[in-house]
Amino acid sequence: MKIVYCVNSIRYLGGIQRVTVVKANALAELPGNEVYVVVTDNKAGPEIHKLSPKVHLIDLDINYYNRNQERSMLTNLIVGMAKGIPHKKALTKVLRQINPDVVISVGMSEKFMLTSMRNRTWKIIREFHSEKNYRSKHAYSMFKKIQGKLSDFYEFHYADKKYDRIVVLTDEDKETNWQGWDNVSVVPNPVSFKCDAPSTLTEKSVISMGRLEHVKNFSSLISAFKIVAKKHQDWILKIFGDGSLRESLQNQINESGLQNNVFLMGFSDDMESALRQSSIFAFSSLVEGFALVIVEAMECGLPAVSYQCPCGPKDIITNGKDGFLVPVNDEQMLAERICSLIENEDLRRQMASDARLRAQYYHVESIAQRWMKLFEEVMSK
Repeated sequence: MKIVYCVNSIRYLGGIQRVTVVKANALAELPGNEVYVVVTDNKAGPEIHKLSPKVHLIDLDINYYNRNQERSMLTNLIVGMAKGIPHKKALTKVLRQINPDVVISVGMSEKFMLTSMRNRTWKIIREFHSEKNYRSKHAYSMFKKIQGKLSDFYEFHYADKKYDRIVVLTDEDKETNWQGWDNVSVVPNPVSFKCDAPSTLTEKSVISMGRLEHVKNFSSLISAFKIVAKKHQDWILKIFGDGSLRESLQNQINESGLQNNVFLMGFSDDMESALRQSSIFAFSSLVEGFALVIVEAMECGLPAVSYQCPCGPKDIITNGKDGFLVPVNDEQMLAERICSLIENEDLRRQMASDARLRAQYYHVESIAQRWMKLFEEVMSK
């Protein structure tokens, strides 16, 4: 089977890039598959995610984004429209040369092109890596809310109806947001590694990971950890990741007197080691498409304490068994659940053991087989 992934880039940090590479590599190992990854912006950034030599990488060299240059929203819109024409032409040419069985839209720039290509012989699939209405529901300004509602209207009332299949990451998202759609399937993301030596759970360290942006809600996690630190001054919180709110979060840490308890660690290209050197995983997002990092923490043998945001944590964590779910922004309860794991080593170890078992469900071999079954089903129709 010929499988093509369309994505903006695989050369910079991001969950979408990571899981796309992991899935492409796994599918390329299956007999009879030819896998291609077609990108538009692969010039900037380090090669963080290693693509298998068995996967064909095609760079259309469109370059929508200049990461070294700040551009206004209007400029981005103009650039996007201008580059969209050569992009569609180049993508159409490449797909006709490959003559694939299925094409998967992962990025943003090609999602409307695929539905408007004429005389296509391939099936098209749209992956969603966020909750369906995340743009309008979680915008933090009126302009963003209006922009989000307009984008949602066009996408969900017109463009996405033309896809042969929509794939979302959680049952929660499908049941909540996609009622009445008969072309929606659920396939979760795979864990990106296997951990042979899980955490010893002896480090007095809580860990969290993600972009330092509004949606990850690290400000709330820091506030909750202030409560934890009052009871357990010898425990620390390490937050891995980078983003535009780094200075603001560091100021919050300083003003809260948590300089010896909360640390912004920056980006790490070795998540597994960072997780193994911790004992509890904390998660504070306002919204997610899946929350793969929770699964990765479980794979390393960490119990998770997470806000029950839409969508992801509810699908992954069995509350009270392999972790705890907490109402969003209930900082007191978040702190209490973290403290319960700090204070009860037996509970911490039992939850960690159950978390490791739960993570097996997301191993890439299993997820690759689910994708193959979905491809075959789409092809048969």
